Amino acid sequence: MKNKLTKTEKKVITAEAVFVFASLIYLFLATAPSQIYPIQGMVISEPDFNIEIENGEQVLISSNENFENVIILGENSEITLLPGTYYWKVKGNLRESEVKTFTIASNVGLDILERPENYELQNSGNVNLNVTKEKGGITSSIVLDKGEFQEIPKDDSQYTGEQK
Repeated sequence: MKNKLTKTEKKVITAEAVFVFASLIYLFLATAPSQIYPIQGMVISEPDFNIEIENGEQVLISSNENFENVIILGENSEITLLPGTYYWKVKGNLRESEVKTFTIASNVGLDILERPENYELQNSGNVNLNVTKEKGGITSSIVLDKGEFQEIPKDDSQYTGEQK
């Protein structure tokens, strides 16, 4: 005695198989690692920003699209990036996201802090700074690397900063 399937039973089994296959494909695609922030092509001017991802364990960042000299960041990692364009992707258990780019803009910042006996010039930007000092028609310059500061005597000089 052979148990043959009826046409209706074959259709039901086929429909179930298609449903299961489609569900697996959907789950595979829905759990793909993805980048949320920064968005593709974004120019970032703040020195501190957070990378936001979904369904991934690692962020891979490189200054070239072939990911040579890659920087690998895990959860709660911190990094300071120099101005320039970066390529990034998210790595999950089985897959990687697409490659996107963002740019860190040059940020020139000169803080002049008044102290009781002097001034303190501080480079608060993310690039090296050429500080021009002008007093009575005489001009001189001071170079401050990123994050560097220098104490100077109080006088009526004027200071301007530009990217070195």
